[in-house]
Amino acid sequence: MLSLFSPWLSGSAAIHRLAGVIMLIALALVLFTSLEHSLPPWIAGSGLWVAMLLVAPGIKRTQKKQIGILILVGLAGLMFATLAGNAGSFWLKALEANQLVVGMMIGVSFLRLVALAGVNSSDALPSGVSVLQRSLFGTHLFGAVLNISAVLIVGDRLAHARHNQPLQPVQGLVLLRAFSTCAFWSPFFAAMGLALLSAPGSHLATLVLFGLPVALVALLYSAWEIKRNPEAQTAMGYPLQWSSLWMPLLLAVLVIVAHLIWPAVAVLTQVTLIALTFACSWLLLTQKVEGGRSLRCHIETGLPNMCSELALFLAAAVLAAGVAATLYTLDISLAPEHFGYKEAVLTLIALLAAAMAGMHPVTSVVLAGSLLGSSVTDPDLFGMTLLMGWALGVGLSPLSGIQLTLQARYGLSARALLRANRNYAVLMFLVCCLTLYVYQFLS
Repeated sequence: MLSLFSPWLSGSAAIHRLAGVIMLIALALVLFTSLEHSLPPWIAGSGLWVAMLLVAPGIKRTQKKQIGILILVGLAGLMFATLAGNAGSFWLKALEANQLVVGMMIGVSFLRLVALAGVNSSDALPSGVSVLQRSLFGTHLFGAVLNISAVLIVGDRLAHARHNQPLQPVQGLVLLRAFSTCAFWSPFFAAMGLALLSAPGSHLATLVLFGLPVALVALLYSAWEIKRNPEAQTAMGYPLQWSSLWMPLLLAVLVIVAHLIWPAVAVLTQVTLIALTFACSWLLLTQKVEGGRSLRCHIETGLPNMCSELALFLAAAVLAAGVAATLYTLDISLAPEHFGYKEAVLTLIALLAAAMAGMHPVTSVVLAGSLLGSSVTDPDLFGMTLLMGWALGVGLSPLSGIQLTLQARYGLSARALLRANRNYAVLMFLVCCLTLYVYQFLS
């Protein structure tokens, strides 16, 4: 009988399968803990740590260095607090591993299986200004649910049409803007999850309501830039069909409706449950046996392939716990007496500076939450600031993950993207400042 399981338990593939199963079990524990509150959160977090350790060898060397630094700094803070006798529950906070955000990432990842069914990779690609503009808005809606997977799907199709030659700068601009602007408002983005956690008491409806207009301004300005770009006349685009775009629209509506009906349930839990239930139901009802195989394949290979994202969020949890423990031990508060409009703008500038220096938004948002959280009286203002810092940071910094992906995968020039973002950076910073001012005036 053991021979039946021997293929499943052999080699590194077996470790990845085991990690995928553990991630799925940890996800179930995260959801149960969030809904029932009968289990301590560190139990679910422990499962995520075990899965991360199993897949850690697959993390790229450069990412290992960044993740290692975050963990070492966090552990140093925790050890300092422990020696002073003030560690308290900070170790358990590190073990909890940002589990609501990580759980949401795992649940949302299943939606890729549904989205891929609506993408036709054999269609000939048209070119022209209107095609690129439709690609911009379509990829944005697609990416609002699938995150960077949408960029890779569209980017790979464009690269294939160009016979794997470097993409044109205007095509790179479409992918970059479509993706980065999702962080302003999308409930399915890690940015929203971390903002809701770092700004306790913030409301999803408010963040979406004020984030959507900012994203729309960014997209409309990008569409205008595309129209003025001489390359746009001959550049190919990938306008996604309705068969791909109905899903993100439906899911966004479901999340908002669920939040209105069950306001006591954490938003991140609702997003995770809706994404997971929808993906599994759709696959099993429409594809039956083949859908079940797709789900199994995703658990065994798709989930372990999220090792870098998983490790980054776990490392950020250690860093946040270490910083909080150190500040508590030293009785230091770096937060201003009041967090209002001026403080929000200064925080936005600091987040942008950190992004341009190469700091991942997960790290900068977690640090901002740890340092400024005690002075925040309006969590919605703080949450909006974090989302804006994330969206602008990844869109403008040549060192952000999305830009590094575009550079390495599609041969795009960092200098060309930086040059193309000059006017956009000024406009969107002013738009964000104006939005924050309008929010505070109305509130």
